[in-house]
This record gives sequence, C-alpha cells and structure tokens, in this order.
Amino acid sequence: MPTDTFENLSEEKKQKIIASAKKEFTRVPLEKVSIKNIVEQAEIARGSFYQYFNSKEDLLLYIVKNQKEQLFLKMKETLQNTKGDIFKTFMMIYDEMTEECHAQKDGDFYRKIFENIKVGEEKIFSMPLANRQDERFEELYHLINLEQLKVKDREEFTLLVRMIHAITKAALVTYTKAKDKKKVRENYQKQLYFLKYGVYQD
Repeated sequence: MPTDTFENLSEEKKQKIIASAKKEFTRVPLEKVSIKNIVEQAEIARGSFYQYFNSKEDLLLYIVKNQKEQLFLKMKETLQNTKGDIFKTFMMIYDEMTEECHAQKDGDFYRKIFENIKVGEEKIFSMPLANRQDERFEELYHLINLEQLKVKDREEFTLLVRMIHAITKAALVTYTKAKDKKKVRENYQKQLYFLKYGVYQD
C-alpha cells in the first residue's frame, strides 16, 4: 500500500501517477509492466516511485482497492435503495460500472486486469459480498432481504453470490470488448433472470 509520502502529495500529482500506471497496466500484463514507463509518463524520478510504493504490484493493489472501496459504498447505497433486493442491486451496479468505464475510458484497463487475474488473486479482485472473509461482508449481508431468497444459511447465500459475481465479471469483461454493448446488457439481464426464477418448467 502507498506510503505517507504518497498520501501527502497533491491530489493532482497522485492522479497523474495513477493515470500513468493505468496506461502501463493496460499496455501489457503485470509481469511486463515497466516502472520506467510509469515514472516517465508521470514526470517523476524513478527513485520517487519507491518512496511512494514498494513495487508495481503494490501500486496495482492500491488502484484496485481504491476501486473496491468505491464499489462497496455504491453497493451499500444500492442495497438500501432496493430494500435488499440482491438481483436489482447487481443489475444497477453493472450499469454503474459500465457507465463509469465508458465515461473514464478505463474499460481497457479493467478488462486487462480481469483477463490476467491469477487464481490466487481472486479474493483481492472480488466484488463485495463474494468473499465471506472480507471485513465488509457482514455490513452488506445484513442489508439483504433474505426472505426473497431460497437459501438456508450463509454458506448457501455465499454460493449464490459467487454465481452472480461470476456472471457479472464475465459480462463486464465482455462489455469492454463488445461492439454491441446493448446486447451484452440484455444477455447479462437474462442470466440474472434465469438464476432468479430458474429455467425448469413443471
């Protein structure tokens, strides 16, 4: 995570470093990311980088955790607004994230992150509620309207959320590459519908 030296920088300088880092993380997989390119783009000395972060992995973790914190706050607000409806919440979160990617032109960055994720890093990049070990899980769990769901316990609830999370992550990756983004949203909405209501007819 960033040092106090980084935190004490002006917001403009911090954002310039983050923007340079996103550009480099988008260009190549993590193992090929060049700190030299990041510092040149950000117009800082190479030595300054190590006063701010321990490594490029540390910098990436900071960017992702920042995004995750914003996502947590948005999910909490959305759960409150939907009265605990988890399916409506994820649909609204999907719309929020795709609009944000489009507006900030960060789609390629997030696609690269999702595509190059390693199995061992899954918990770091997971959305809120997808990981029961996440310190914020309980805070969100208590906002869920469990009466709407056919789940017996937290274990079953976690399984359900992981399924929704997998569908959502795949849809977001597809969105960043697809020309017909409306179709991607329709397909995502349909998958949520199938999961919510089932597909078997008596």
